[in-house]
Amino acid sequence: MKIAFWSNSPGKAGVTGNLSCISILSAMSEPSRMVLFENHASMNNLGSTFLNQNSYDVLHEKESYFVENGLGRILSFCEIERELLSADMIYRTCLSVYDQRVLYLPTEGVNQDLLEYRLSRQTASVLDLLEHYVGNVIIDVSSANLESSRKILQEADLVVVNLCQNFQLLSHFFRNFSDIQKKAFYVIGNYCEDSVITKSTIAQSYHLPGSRVGTIPHNRRFADALTKGNVVSFLLRNQNCTSDNVNYPFIQAAKETVALLHQAIKQTAYR
Repeated sequence: MKIAFWSNSPGKAGVTGNLSCISILSAMSEPSRMVLFENHASMNNLGSTFLNQNSYDVLHEKESYFVENGLGRILSFCEIERELLSADMIYRTCLSVYDQRVLYLPTEGVNQDLLEYRLSRQTASVLDLLEHYVGNVIIDVSSANLESSRKILQEADLVVVNLCQNFQLLSHFFRNFSDIQKKAFYVIGNYCEDSVITKSTIAQSYHLPGSRVGTIPHNRRFADALTKGNVVSFLLRNQNCTSDNVNYPFIQAAKETVALLHQAIKQTAYR
């Protein structure tokens, strides 16, 4: 399954944070394996949510890591004969961020213009290769006008559209992206229950089934975990927290979103 996380409102819907939270909670609840990558460079990328600064320092000391592995290496694999590949080669190219079930392909150390050129030319091959050897491929897709973004959104079986509680941005999306809406699951990121633009308001206004809309609430402690590279430890500590825990509403909402997404994935697979 190829799943793209995307938003028409960069910096507001929390795409990277939503993806990191949903992927880890998903792996905690189901044994499936997934590989994550992004098609753009950012200081606050997926790697920064999973790896604290000490981890990054170690990786940067091993310069060969970024030369031999990561998304650039996968692109190189697409240029050789499939018969020469093995599952082990693919797994050694990835970085495990949770229990060998959530794998990450970094892009550090790769010229971004060259990466975009290569990825835009080999989008389908990269996604098919990863899907064949890993299973689920989840991409943090840039909202910028990149050729690779357009192709990834086309190739994706399901697009997780990250919305924010802003009428203008909501209207912009539902007016302009009909092709994406045909295969969309929606996540309202940085969700605030006190806003007049609630989940039910959005669902009713744009005729969305409630089962296709989830939320990831704003939570200061989760936001801190994102910036410190401690997402996995934060979720492990809180996954079974009780109602007296300050993080309980966040965890319950995120778990509900994961359950709804799993349901949407199954529906997509049976089409």
